[in-house]
Amino acid sequence: MCKNTFRGKIWTTGLLQILGMFLVLCGGAFAQERTWVTFSPPSGDWSILAPGILQPDEEALESPSTAGSYSYNDFTGFFAVVYRDTPKRNILWKPFKKSHFKRVRKDFVKSANGELIKEEKFSIGDEPGREVYIKMPNGRVMGRESQVKTTYRVQRIRMFFHNRRFYMLLAVLPEEQINAPEINDFFSSFVVK
Repeated sequence: MCKNTFRGKIWTTGLLQILGMFLVLCGGAFAQERTWVTFSPPSGDWSILAPGILQPDEEALESPSTAGSYSYNDFTGFFAVVYRDTPKRNILWKPFKKSHFKRVRKDFVKSANGELIKEEKFSIGDEPGREVYIKMPNGRVMGRESQVKTTYRVQRIRMFFHNRRFYMLLAVLPEEQINAPEINDFFSSFVVK
């Protein structure tokens, strides 16, 4: 009897070790670090420190491209650079830019069914812009003591004009990751050439 119990313990211990290694490896796959690279589109109009190779949409592939987006997404986040040329009939004076920023912000809040949690001015060189944070519900999880807790994601958007082109940088991440140093680097590394 003792002999069979010993073999059973070895088998159970081995199985638990294999399951433990499997869980560690699976968790490692989900928690992999992003591979940050400097990315520039084929036109060379801009560059950014991105979490991976950004993929173009159909508009961005047109030549010459007057509008489009490049994006990257992984298990926890979404990153994008979106641009659109302003028609020549529009005069790019300060009130037009301010109303455009306001309209874009309002559209994002409405479409995400979110809440504006922060808006601030910033500038890239001489170009003034806006940075917006929008908090949106992501789901519910069971917290301590069986309390249901809502989880949130945050859309962080930077928008500005460079000459006649409107740029928007976007990151959508869990709220605890949105101000991480590498995310700040994503936004601050953007350069128009």
